[in-house]
Amino acid sequence: MFNRHSILSFLDNAFQSIEMPNFGNVNIDYVSSRLLAYRSTNKWLLLFNSVVWWPAAEGLMAIVEAVGTGVVGRQGFDNDRAFVPGCIELDDEENIVSILVRGEDIDLTGLAIQSNYDVQPEYGFWISVALAEKYKESLLATQTEIEQFIPPDFQHLLTIDEWDHPTWDMPPSRTVGFPHIANVLVASDPSLWIPVEAPNTHWSHWHPK
Repeated sequence: MFNRHSILSFLDNAFQSIEMPNFGNVNIDYVSSRLLAYRSTNKWLLLFNSVVWWPAAEGLMAIVEAVGTGVVGRQGFDNDRAFVPGCIELDDEENIVSILVRGEDIDLTGLAIQSNYDVQPEYGFWISVALAEKYKESLLATQTEIEQFIPPDFQHLLTIDEWDHPTWDMPPSRTVGFPHIANVLVASDPSLWIPVEAPNTHWSHWHPK
């Protein structure tokens, strides 16, 4: 069985071991994220579903990262937890040729791209930011795509898009939000989640790096 202390201790160790997302990752830009909490009778699971800009891979991607005692399969960037929900095609001068999201052409006239190369020097990132503002639900990994990471006997308890994500100076146990998430898991009671006053999940909190 588990309790609040064991959950927070597990999360602190996982973050220190880079076994849960670090939004300050220098190789991957986290554009927008969602956190889902699950539990069974004696195990628990947090699943992070994120839209990212990953230049070393396919550019615009969705990645699923799981942490907890109910994790299914291996963790790491070499497994099957990365998905390609869209495609940004640029010409040699970085003009947009086309953008697809889940196979559908995106109308560029409705896309508000605001580049700031002093913050992030890659145009693809800024396109990804604009896309996430308008098409987040389509860019996140779908329920079908994340089902493989959730054991069948686990109950979904919580879905949130804003929380105070840990940093090297502020591990999960010292944040405001993760102790509340631990309370939700222990009691199987989503009402114990209390929205944090100063969430940092927006990409702007992590740039420039």
